[in-house]
Amino acid sequence: MKEFIEMHWKSEWLREHGLPEIGYPMPTDACGEVLNSEGEISFAQILYWLQEFSAEQQEGWQELEPAMQRLAELLAPDDSREVLTVQGDTWFLELGPTNLSSTIITIQRRDYLIAAITPRYDFRLRVAAYHPLDAKTINYLLGISLRPDAEGNVCLRPNNWEYALDQASHPVSAFYACERGESYLSFWEYGLGVNADGTNSQIFDCQKQLESFAPNLVATQIGVYYSLYRNDNE
Repeated sequence: MKEFIEMHWKSEWLREHGLPEIGYPMPTDACGEVLNSEGEISFAQILYWLQEFSAEQQEGWQELEPAMQRLAELLAPDDSREVLTVQGDTWFLELGPTNLSSTIITIQRRDYLIAAITPRYDFRLRVAAYHPLDAKTINYLLGISLRPDAEGNVCLRPNNWEYALDQASHPVSAFYACERGESYLSFWEYGLGVNADGTNSQIFDCQKQLESFAPNLVATQIGVYYSLYRNDNE
């Protein structure tokens, strides 16, 4: 687990870019980099540190979301398409609207819907996001969206959707992740807010009205994390 300190950027600079005046996390091992660059740190780097720091916070992570959202807006390309695809060497995701009243897999944090996942026609995955994505959420998405092998299998499952269902079928680990305030996978067979016994979960049922983020913003968040995580671990 990384150690972080708080950076407080100049108010004029924050106002210029529409960023909230909060303490921005920076890993202690990056202090030398910041000093050598005379404080010129990219928006992408600041967002990446927020993604990592947010994933480790049991409380207070929502206070970081406006900054994460604004940084994604500053970085995102001008692209109004309703459906986009993003991919890396080993993974592939489609980004676009999902039907929260159908069978879905979700990524949740406490009682908040972070992202919803449905199968495409080829059983690869489509994702919609409803909150800025922390590092653990993005790692879940990259993990379940692995490219199929030569036989079309994904980690011994026939496709990505079946693999995602398998990963979402661990209620004990999800319970403890929820208790820790971390992101976790959940399966809703009858749609968000409808429990397995047919009763309603009011906390999640009301979130069916949430509007998902534009795909270009989601693609930016995933792309920033993926590229900078690789740089960190080369």
